[in-house]
Amino acid sequence: MPTYNYYCEECDDYFELSHSMIEVMTECINCDSINFARIPSIPAYIQQPKIEKESKAGDLVEEYIKQNQKSVQKEKDRLKKVSYKKGEE
Repeated sequence: MPTYNYYCEECDDYFELSHSMIEVMTECINCDSINFARIPSIPAYIQQPKIEKESKAGDLVEEYIKQNQKSVQKEKDRLKKVSYKKGEE
């Protein structure tokens, strides 16, 4: 069964329900109010990040590793400077 998203104005709450496409909801499941509406949801295939066709699958991982290596090296350099200053005192 499909899952539908709803918003209730009375209790100011969002909720999900799984039901058939022909079933009609008549009241909020939290407060029994009739002031609620079904909210459109984004399909899962649209939410996934798009991968460029020219890039390889591992390119993103390699870029992440390079960025983190630079960050680690900067932190090591900073810590060396701090430890040298403490040794001088």
